[in-house]
Amino acid sequence: MLTDQQKQLIQQAYRDYLAARELRPRSGQRQMIAHIARRLAGDETLPDSGADDAEERPSARLAVVEAGTGTGKTLGYLIPALVMAADEKKQVVLSTATVALQGQLMDKDLPDLLKHTDLKFDYALGKGRGRFFCEVKTEQARGELSTEATLFDQPAAVTQALLERIDTLTESFAGQQWDGDLDNLEDQPDAALRRAITATSSDCLGALCSRYNECPYFAHRARLKEVDLLVVNHDLVLSDLALGGGVVLPDPAETLFVFDEAHHLPEKALGHFSLRLELSAFRQFIEQVNRHSVKMVSELQAYDDLGDDLSDLEFQARETRDQLRQISDLLDLDWQGKGGSRPVFYRFPLGQVPEPLRIGLIELTQHLKPITGFLNKAHKLIGQQLRMTNPPAGQPVVQSWSQQIGQDLELVQGAVDLARQYQQADAETPNAFWVEKAEGKDDLALMCSPFLAGGVLNHYLWQRAWGAVMTSATLSAGGDFSRFRVHSGIHDETAYLRVPGAFNYAEQGVIWLPANAANAGQQDQHTQDLVQRLPGLLAEHAATLVLFSSRAQMESVYEQLPAATQQAVQCQGQKSREAIIETHQRLLADNQSSAIFGLASFSEGIDLPGSALTQVIIAKLPFSVPDDPLQAASAEWIERRGGNPFMQLTLPEAIIRLTQAVGRLIRKDDDHGRVVILDARVRTARYGSMVLDALPPFRRDFS
Repeated sequence: MLTDQQKQLIQQAYRDYLAARELRPRSGQRQMIAHIARRLAGDETLPDSGADDAEERPSARLAVVEAGTGTGKTLGYLIPALVMAADEKKQVVLSTATVALQGQLMDKDLPDLLKHTDLKFDYALGKGRGRFFCEVKTEQARGELSTEATLFDQPAAVTQALLERIDTLTESFAGQQWDGDLDNLEDQPDAALRRAITATSSDCLGALCSRYNECPYFAHRARLKEVDLLVVNHDLVLSDLALGGGVVLPDPAETLFVFDEAHHLPEKALGHFSLRLELSAFRQFIEQVNRHSVKMVSELQAYDDLGDDLSDLEFQARETRDQLRQISDLLDLDWQGKGGSRPVFYRFPLGQVPEPLRIGLIELTQHLKPITGFLNKAHKLIGQQLRMTNPPAGQPVVQSWSQQIGQDLELVQGAVDLARQYQQADAETPNAFWVEKAEGKDDLALMCSPFLAGGVLNHYLWQRAWGAVMTSATLSAGGDFSRFRVHSGIHDETAYLRVPGAFNYAEQGVIWLPANAANAGQQDQHTQDLVQRLPGLLAEHAATLVLFSSRAQMESVYEQLPAATQQAVQCQGQKSREAIIETHQRLLADNQSSAIFGLASFSEGIDLPGSALTQVIIAKLPFSVPDDPLQAASAEWIERRGGNPFMQLTLPEAIIRLTQAVGRLIRKDDDHGRVVILDARVRTARYGSMVLDALPPFRRDFS
């Protein structure tokens, strides 16, 4: 129950902030604050979900708020979250999907809240291992590079340049001229350098490392335990949960999670809990594990403990490689997909894996089990040696092998997990199983992924967290949260609140649907229509964002535009997103016209208020790619249960993407402009009215 003291603290902080900033209270913002506070106080009782076991129901205090543009949702969740967490002695983990929002929170929103209210809290940006310098990993990489080890397959000149960069960073860190945080480097490391100087969860030695006390990552983690609020990204939260929770971030049971840009969370969860096994690459890896093990036993002088197991390891490794070849031979499949930048694939219909493949993977698991046993035994022995003051092989050698065996264990266990998923596949399991083949390569990859994240999130997050708030401008399709309920796993309808946007859309903008626009389903005709229309449309507004659903179409249209029009266009792929926006703003400041041609990544997370953007052109309704295996499996699962995949999956996703895109236009109370939709289907298709009714209430022009 929300106490009077909690109410007073929340109300006072809100009044103080508005008064200091000379702002008026917003109705939607007040609704959001009240809803979150009540949910976190446990004022609503969770309804019976119908589950046989009560533990299947989410135990967290959950609030889900769709807050339209202009609501002021950041303030709407920060005040109740901080007050309730402080009163319950919990930490707040505030998670975003984009770096831009993290920057806004750290540089503006949180400092402003501290400055203009009496709330007392400290905060920090939470980061993973991959953003910190690891001395042990760096020493190991330097030795491998110096001896031309096969782990770094690079030309001599590239290797030398990499060594010089490693030496520079090592000296800078040793001399305390740099704190080991990669984000603080002026010259950001490329992928090869980052791989050489950072550790992963599988090769990090933790408290057993000889450099533990000087480790910048663990110093960072110690700091995180002391603050009231951590700003992180969705990937870090999900990575921590996949490790068991409470490894990098606080214990979920002691945490209030706030997910801004929450519409990304289900998709991110699928990525973290999907499995992949590249058959040819794994066959080579198993051979490498065998060689590693022989060398490790010799260097660690572990003949008494591991020497007798080497012959069995060699036998099982040979059997594993043979079994992987047999599995590859079984995969003579009817490949689907278009190839190109996307691999072709074969999806097993109804999630049912053929019996020969299932049996083959059972046999693979049997061969991998003793390999896993050997690696676990070796890892335990290495841990014992790491605890010695003077291990027989020397501390650097033992640390190096600890990292290597940790990596090997992680890869072998991943293969075992995938094989077991394939063995348990059946028509009732919401998992997708498919095989991928990259164009021009012989290697095949077995893939497995849940296509609904609800079960994953419920198991790893909602069952364990103290509380959670999810918010975004686009969680529903025109007010219908059905899709988000299924994908998020939150079926408590009382958790949901929809707060409309705060702008006067009818006066500030218009949606124009040209009467003679082409049908985007007829690609060639539609592309030519875009080529003919865009020069005139771009000439009418100085600042335009044109959003495409297909890179091929975007590039084709750009190439066919007159040269004079091309000069004013910044096309995605020609330079970085940041550089495109910077060029766009510079041209406008010089009183020149500018248009941005972009794909889905430009339809959200871009804030160009006022004269920086007065026209948004939607080339095509953003329906998902039909040959995606996860989409196909989801559609099949819905259809099997008597549903309509288009109405329940494809259309809601397109509406959410379109709403995000349209939301780029009006960012402030004094913004004005127009949205142009150049796809006739929004006028002619039976679902067109549903699409329009889900968008902000702009004036409509059908001329």
